[in-house]
Amino acid sequence: SSTIYFRPSIADIVNGKDLVDRLLETDAPILDCAGGLMIEHPLVQEHLERIDGTEDSVMGLSKDLVKRLLLELKRKLKE
Repeated sequence: SSTIYFRPSIADIVNGKDLVDRLLETDAPILDCAGGLMIEHPLVQEHLERIDGTEDSVMGLSKDLVKRLLLELKRKLKE
């Protein structure tokens, strides 16, 4: 799992628009993302303070976790 920490600037209104309005205005595919959060988008990245965990955990399953589980399954299938 991961925890995302945002800077206070995440709540800023720029030209009368909040971050979500600005993302929609630039056709960012936020409506196609699980949770609507694209941490890799430049408009979002400027507000990130830090991420405790991995980016892939934010976006879905941790690659390390999937790899570990597949190796465990492989080992059990060989038994």
